[in-house]
Amino acid sequence: MKNVLAEQVITNFRKSLGMDKEEAKKQGIQGEDRHAFVKRTGKSVTIVPRMHEEYMPEITIRDVDVFERNLKKYLEAIKYTDIKSTKIDDRHKERYFLFNIWKNATVSDFQNPEKFILRYTNFIKDQTFSEFDDLTPIGNFAGSMVMAQRCQDDYGFETPYIMHLSLTDGKHIYNLPWIRYGITQNRFGEKLAYIYAIQRMEPSKNEEYNSKMQKAINGVNTGVKERRNVTPNFIAALGIFMGMLEGEGVKAIKAPDFLVGRYGRFSNATTQEEVDKIQTNLTENFLRNFLRLDDQLENFRVEPIEVSELNSFLCMSLDRFKGCRNGTLAQLYEIGRSAVEKRIGEKLDSTTDKESRKRKSFEEYEK
Repeated sequence: MKNVLAEQVITNFRKSLGMDKEEAKKQGIQGEDRHAFVKRTGKSVTIVPRMHEEYMPEITIRDVDVFERNLKKYLEAIKYTDIKSTKIDDRHKERYFLFNIWKNATVSDFQNPEKFILRYTNFIKDQTFSEFDDLTPIGNFAGSMVMAQRCQDDYGFETPYIMHLSLTDGKHIYNLPWIRYGITQNRFGEKLAYIYAIQRMEPSKNEEYNSKMQKAINGVNTGVKERRNVTPNFIAALGIFMGMLEGEGVKAIKAPDFLVGRYGRFSNATTQEEVDKIQTNLTENFLRNFLRLDDQLENFRVEPIEVSELNSFLCMSLDRFKGCRNGTLAQLYEIGRSAVEKRIGEKLDSTTDKESRKRKSFEEYEK
């Protein structure tokens, strides 16, 4: 049977976008009739929800053959990745990975699922920041060492990797927020970063150290008049991470506004109005961090909303560091950038040394 994987996903969409059992029972609708509608035109497939709710988007597969190929690439990436949580085994069957991935899609992703699945495949295969797979010191801040570690995320969350940033005086650890990110490449081979979440962590159990570090980090607010309601720790973590991204040559960044399958329902919401309010707060609080960076970093810019992909992503650009009127944020940014540039330099030197030794060995053999 042609396009076996694609048809499995389409069938799953038909069921997940169908009418609720209770609602169907009230209307006397049974069996297949309560599932979503599937329209096929050539290689194009459109799945139309049975009930047109805000959080049940219409899905359009533009080319089912391309979709099949990309699904195969996605499963291959999972089979051969080193990420522990993406193993196809007794607990996580192939079907689990085919169906669970869609909770990380935006409304615009559902208008081009072929592109979405390829992007997530690239997230899995990406080795950016792999030199930080072990906990690594990257610079000094306020008498403490800044530490960075690229950690594997549990499968099913927004991205395969999280950047863990922290501060330590050798005795205590002050955790900065986690940054869930993914990196892919455009058709020109340029890296493009996606930031899906910034999540608060417990800073430190030692009150004295916690107070000392928090006071130092609050320095990112100095001179700020607008958007002061953004959490300083989030800006500090993002400042370091932006420096790391620049060090890797990343010039474009995107942040999703709403993941339909993940945040379409909330257990503590009983009405659509409550759902909308919670979602609006989550989205605005998340995106406000980037607007704040736009205010403070001269080389960081949030693009006008009309250039975004169907308004599902906030698009941002990152140039070479040009300075920052806030000394604390400038210092944190430089720590991230210099750490990555140093690591890249070390890798290049190591590669050059290896090549030099190979040439020398070959020349001696020729003699």
